[in-house]
Amino acid sequence: MKNDIFNLKYIVLLSILILFSNCNQINLTNIEAESLIIKTLNLPAHFNTNINAATGVNGKAWEDCEKLEQAGLIHKNGSWIEGYKLHYTEKAKPFLINEKSDGLGTNTLTFKIFDIDFNSIDGIAINKDQQTATIRFSLKTTNVTPIGKITEKNIESPKNGEFLFKKFDNGWQLASDQNKSSNELLQEIIWPKRN
Repeated sequence: MKNDIFNLKYIVLLSILILFSNCNQINLTNIEAESLIIKTLNLPAHFNTNINAATGVNGKAWEDCEKLEQAGLIHKNGSWIEGYKLHYTEKAKPFLINEKSDGLGTNTLTFKIFDIDFNSIDGIAINKDQQTATIRFSLKTTNVTPIGKITEKNIESPKNGEFLFKKFDNGWQLASDQNKSSNELLQEIIWPKRN
């Protein structure tokens, strides 16, 4: 009888120790990490570009107009003094989102250029003491339009990112860049040199 009570106390004590040691464990699977990234960046995301020639004959906007015209996607008329009116061609029509006139004879064409979606989790590093997880991931471009191929360099290569998440009672929350929108975070990953 004495041995049975001793064994029962031992089993209860061992169960309590296991229970408490598991309470302090934090874990994050690849599937959970993927869900966090998709939710944080609001994926999939759609990107457009505004094309206008009102900025003159210097800079990226003018170069984009020239390249799109050479590719037969737009054509322009006017002059650099009066401004240029842009016209989209039938080839570009499926990608046109909006056409807006400035009232002064020039206009802006808004085209879809690509979508961004989740690609893969590249690594998860858990810091148990700080209750944090660093997630490395990559994003991929999809539905790249002919306009996107012309106006964006290296857009089809995967884009890598890394976020730090902190574990709270109600789940994982982004620990860094708290004041940034999902669109701002996404743009920093896609165009790191612009920011």
